[in-house]
Order: sequence, then C-alpha cells, then structure tokens
Amino acid sequence: MGTDLHSYTARMRTDPRSGPYLPEDPRTVEGVVVAGYRAAFAVPPRPGTAVAVFGGLDLACTGPLAVMALVRVEHAGQVVTVNDDGSSRIHWETNTFGQPSAGISWYLAPTELGCYGRRVIADGRWAAGGRQAVLPRSVTVFVPGAPTVVDVHDHDPGTGHRWMPT
Repeated sequence: MGTDLHSYTARMRTDPRSGPYLPEDPRTVEGVVVAGYRAAFAVPPRPGTAVAVFGGLDLACTGPLAVMALVRVEHAGQVVTVNDDGSSRIHWETNTFGQPSAGISWYLAPTELGCYGRRVIADGRWAAGGRQAVLPRSVTVFVPGAPTVVDVHDHDPGTGHRWMPT
C-alpha cells in the first residue's frame, strides 16, 4: 500500500519580494514532495549529505514532482580565543561580527538518490530562486518549529539554471 503523497506535497508560489523581477517560466513546478528533513549547525549541509526521510513515505511514485528536503540551519561563527599561556579555545557564537546570517534559517533543497539508495542533498550549489513553498501540515508536525512558508533553494547561481527533477 503506497503512501498518500498529497500529505507531503508542498505548494509552490512566487516569492512576493521577487515577483516583479522574475521572468515567466512555463516549466514552473506547481508542487514538490517534501521527502525528509536535515538539520545543520553553523553552515548549510554539503551536497551528498544524507536526509532523514519521513517514515512510511514511498518515493517510488512521485511522478513528475521534484523531491526536496526541508533544511534547518542554525547559523554561527567559529571564534578562536587565544589565552595568555598560548593555548586556545574554540567556541561558536551567533551574530559574530554582525554577520548577516544569524539565527535559524529554513529552506527546501533538492535531493537525489545517493550511491547507497538513500536520499541526499543534490549535487551542485543551490540558492534561493525567487520561489517559496507552503508546507503541508503533516510536514510541520514531523518537524517541530518549522515555519509554514519556506524559501526554495533550487537556483544555481553559477549557471543561472533552476534545478529540475530528472
């Protein structure tokens, strides 16, 4: 018996802040399947990082929908303190030197099947592409503290192309 993917499908919308600047794209995906969750500390997870797939979710039947992961990053900066005796101590602080990325950020990142058949963050560099996803209630229940609307990081800043499922 397959899982109802509808309860894991996030609706897509244009980010109201970016709408006037985005060209019309007939290939725009109407929804994405949120397959799982990944938490990271200090920096976003690298490509190939495993994603914790939500239990009971059968991803074999996603069809043309993109499969993405909800990512939570607790931003922090590494601070090295050198003591009088020459020893050092490393700790992490948020908002170090007024860095722009402080606190917690949430976004959807594209996933692909890794070499062991697990879902991993897709290969490439991904940035916010001017779209947002409205998460279904089932996802926000699985991931406490998740917001209802998150940015979608599906744009490759190096090439200017949007990630599309294969």
